[in-house]
Amino acid sequence: MPIELSCTGCGQTLRVGDEHAGKKARCPKCGTIATVPAEGDSPAFASSEASPFDPGKPAAEPDNPFADLPEPSPNPYQSPSGPVGVAPRRYYKPHRGGLVLTFGILGFVCCGLFGIAAWIMGSGDLKEIRAGRMDPAGQGLTQAGMILGIITTIIAILQALVFAFAVAAGGM
Repeated sequence: MPIELSCTGCGQTLRVGDEHAGKKARCPKCGTIATVPAEGDSPAFASSEASPFDPGKPAAEPDNPFADLPEPSPNPYQSPSGPVGVAPRRYYKPHRGGLVLTFGILGFVCCGLFGIAAWIMGSGDLKEIRAGRMDPAGQGLTQAGMILGIITTIIAILQALVFAFAVAAGGM
């Protein structure tokens, strides 16, 4: 009487003769090798060439052809190696160096209130840049705008003092 067993790889029912009990048989459909059980035994599958779906066999690690490549950069348009000698770019708050410089120039040319705004904004932004929270690319613009703001504020204070003395001297 033939022995029937089920292939774990594809589920096909296999029939082998009694004389093959205890031997190994290959599934003609998927190629999984199974040990033919003796009468009444449950089928035991060979561990050397068992199906990849066999729960008794640990999953083999697939060969990753990309394992030796570096991790992708956050910018998909940047070269994989990046610029030489430059650390990978972090994500910062955008700098306001151009605005601070514009306020410093407007304060110097037009109105002293812009100079005060440039001084206050510039000092706050420089603290953020030094703390590593704001983009350091705008440090030069921010410093220039803040210095112009300081100069403008000092000139505005001196002009206000001269005007106050002129008014006080004219009123006597």
